[in-house]
Amino acid sequence: MAGEVLPPPRPQRELDTVLLEGLSDLIDSSSPDSAKVKSRDFPELHGLDVAASDVGVVLYDANSVDSFAACLAARLALGDKARYEGIDRGTVIDDLVTDIKDRVVAMLGVCWSLEAMHDLVAECAWLIILETHVSAVRELEHFSYPSAVRILEPDMAAGVLAWNFFIPQHPVPPLLRALEDAELGRRALVNAAAFADGFEAAFNLTPPRGELHSNNPAFDEFDLLLDGGGRSTMDRAVEEGFALEPAINLQCKAAESQYSVRLLRAFPAWRCAVLNICSPFARVADHLVATLAAEGEAHRCLAAVFEVRRRGVRVVLRSLPGGPDVSEIAAMYDGSGRPHRAFFSVPFVMWDDLWVQPDRVLWDVVPNGEHCLALKRGDLVTVSRSGERISRDAPFDEWSWGYCNNMEGWIPTLAHTLLVAVRNIHSVDVGILQLSEGDLIVARGQRGQYVWGSKMRGKTEGPTGWFPYMDGVLRPVHTASAQALLDSFAGNVAA
Repeated sequence: MAGEVLPPPRPQRELDTVLLEGLSDLIDSSSPDSAKVKSRDFPELHGLDVAASDVGVVLYDANSVDSFAACLAARLALGDKARYEGIDRGTVIDDLVTDIKDRVVAMLGVCWSLEAMHDLVAECAWLIILETHVSAVRELEHFSYPSAVRILEPDMAAGVLAWNFFIPQHPVPPLLRALEDAELGRRALVNAAAFADGFEAAFNLTPPRGELHSNNPAFDEFDLLLDGGGRSTMDRAVEEGFALEPAINLQCKAAESQYSVRLLRAFPAWRCAVLNICSPFARVADHLVATLAAEGEAHRCLAAVFEVRRRGVRVVLRSLPGGPDVSEIAAMYDGSGRPHRAFFSVPFVMWDDLWVQPDRVLWDVVPNGEHCLALKRGDLVTVSRSGERISRDAPFDEWSWGYCNNMEGWIPTLAHTLLVAVRNIHSVDVGILQLSEGDLIVARGQRGQYVWGSKMRGKTEGPTGWFPYMDGVLRPVHTASAQALLDSFAGNVAA
């Protein structure tokens, strides 16, 4: 329409961020990530009656140093004009200490469920969201309000993005660029891996939770780290990272023999190397996924390193380029992250329910075909699908595809399926045994509508023979129940 004022296009300028910020001596020119260092403008604010200087409440993720760095950038610009509060992704508006009524609120590197975000935007005057996690960016695409400003930038870290937003007249300090490398899993700067390994160990910077004033000691502590752009801080972190290298290598080596391969119920096609370890080193998870992927099918492999904290479980997820998008997993459990680096937390009581529970192998399995597993009685196997028919010549009618430790292949479905009789069946012929309701059957072979096996009777083994396997007479026992029964009958399943 003639005369209509259109918003400007997104910035197309060629900005040499490295030169502008004086990073030339820190950039690893041999790394392809060196071209990914960027700054940006904010056309999202064009035509709106709100600016960065209007922010009165700053919310940041108390579990993230990067998000707290974003809060520090806001505090340097706003001072005591604003209030600051450390929250998490499970917070709701009723949990806030700070009064947000009719104020301009900025969320820096953190967001809530869409339902909680709706409540928040209805309460405040403006809501400015600076979000960099891919999983959150996807959700926020469906969040649209006239008083909500979405600034979504998955190629930057929250600290750098907030610095551009609140202090555009000053270049981003090198320390925030180093933290950005660590947050994104990038290697744009020299010694980026050593910095990522050593920063937490060298400084143990823990963002505070709850309401903060601008003179909070946590801000002063971070200010000291930023002195001179934070170069001395970077040097110390890198030095610490190199010193920790032997310990990290030992943890990675130990992880190779301690992890198990499991399947997430919600993502059964992906192979997950799971390890319970309390380690500050993300490289352990990186090493695990590389170890699993080296066995083949890297596009299906990820790693989940977890630790139990009080009554919760915190999980760090990793995958390789071309592998699973682990941010989808994190988003399902109210976590966040990027395609190959993500995290989430769940209550301890929910942890086992996330995973496909392994079945106990009931008898020794000898492989008799390509891609078949060799298993011993008592082994645990995680089944991703069952009841498959693989060929007419196969010795069993039904097969399952699953994992035992880090080996993947076919096994007879009967080898991991405890059967229970759901009604009484009389013997109909010589060699066909009768069934009583509740009989437990370990079946070792099948021919048509009959299975060959034996009854389990507590600590003694019942008769062996053929049992009818038609019309739903025998049903599989649920994995958890079968496990409990087999534990109580330990050692009673004959080979």
